[in-house]
Amino acid sequence: MISENVLNTVINKVLALKKEEKFLIVTDSIKRELAEDFFIYAINNNFNVKIILIATMEQHGQEPPKGVANEMIKSDVIFLLTDKSLSHTEATREAVKSGTRGISSPNMYADILEKCVDIDYDELIKFHQWLRPIILNSKQIQITTELGTNIKFSVTKVRGNPEHLLKNQPGAIGNLPTGEIDSGIKNANGKIVIDGSFPHLGLIEEPITLEVKNNQAEIISDNEPSNKLREILDKVGEEAYLLAEFGIGTNPKAELTGRVIEDEKVLGTVHFALGNDLTYGGDNNIQLHLDGVIKEATIIVDNVVIMEKGKFI
Repeated sequence: MISENVLNTVINKVLALKKEEKFLIVTDSIKRELAEDFFIYAINNNFNVKIILIATMEQHGQEPPKGVANEMIKSDVIFLLTDKSLSHTEATREAVKSGTRGISSPNMYADILEKCVDIDYDELIKFHQWLRPIILNSKQIQITTELGTNIKFSVTKVRGNPEHLLKNQPGAIGNLPTGEIDSGIKNANGKIVIDGSFPHLGLIEEPITLEVKNNQAEIISDNEPSNKLREILDKVGEEAYLLAEFGIGTNPKAELTGRVIEDEKVLGTVHFALGNDLTYGGDNNIQLHLDGVIKEATIIVDNVVIMEKGKFI
């Protein structure tokens, strides 16, 4: 059961939902109980809300049924509370183009909501006002870690707009909990050592090492997590190994738990995603998008260190 404080914060602060707006909640059998808490709160407070139950999807980035996609476009506000992510889908992109705003929270749990939603949004907005322009205006970014990550790349279509941390404007869409600056990635070459967490794998006990050449990754480590990830990606094909996203966590209350919806928001972490990159202006249209989280990274922007071993300077 979600607390009244969190329900109120999400509906009235984050979404700034108005009585006359069409509010759509999309969920599945795994996350139905959480979704119903929001539905009941909205009903009890006389909001115009509708809830749709869909079959649980197999992969993050898999498209919802066409009828649901149409309902998303027709809605003013959406809350995608499902086990697998609908964030990087054509359905969500088309809804945003139509002016729909809202939240996508895959694999959400009540304890994450209770811990990470009640934050100082004004302070987070100020932090993004400082950090996002640095990433947006960069020519080259380098990420290093003591475990061996050393990769250089450029960014495209940088998100994490300060004005979109709250989903109160048309077209504003993002995760709950909020707190990341994410972008597309190009001209990436080097090595990535994932030691935080990965979807389907949870917390990483043995690091997964990727060799990246011109955005195409190859798993070069040989251990249980690496072999499991290789099996997941090979089912989709070569396109699943394309580097799709770079992100920086900015939520001060998020903690590394093995649940990526929270892990990728942890202040001082970075993450790289493989797979679908359409959200960032790419053309790798596959039904898979997986984020690997890295701890204690150093971020170097145009030869200037802005974060050292997970601490912003």
